[in-house]
Amino acid sequence: MVTTLHKAAVALFMVLVAVPSVAQETLKSGDVISGRLRFFRHQHSNGTWINVYQITADNPRKFAEADEFCDPDKPPTTFHLVVMDDKAKKKRLDRLLGKKVAVVAESFSCSETAWHVGDAVVFQWRLTEAPRR
Repeated sequence: MVTTLHKAAVALFMVLVAVPSVAQETLKSGDVISGRLRFFRHQHSNGTWINVYQITADNPRKFAEADEFCDPDKPPTTFHLVVMDDKAKKKRLDRLLGKKVAVVAESFSCSETAWHVGDAVVFQWRLTEAPRR
């Protein structure tokens, strides 16, 4: 009887432990995106040059919320960080080029226009410490 009860307790524990890992498989607002940061200039189809700060994600995940512009079979890998004219963000990102970075993504979507360079664009974000490995 103790063995059956013990097995049931272990099984319940395994189910409870597995549930949070399923929730972490998708990307939602407030989650961290980490990966190598790069910068390049990209020419829009209208001729305008765009300064692009982009993260190539270490752990690509599908979005928690449906996005009609996402490939349903492949999670976004490259994330265009919107900087606009924020000189403080540009300066900080410039010092981190080529390094592993982590950002908390508050507002993002899969790329919809030629102004979005990469698989997805992150409109609102903040830098955080990269996960230690």
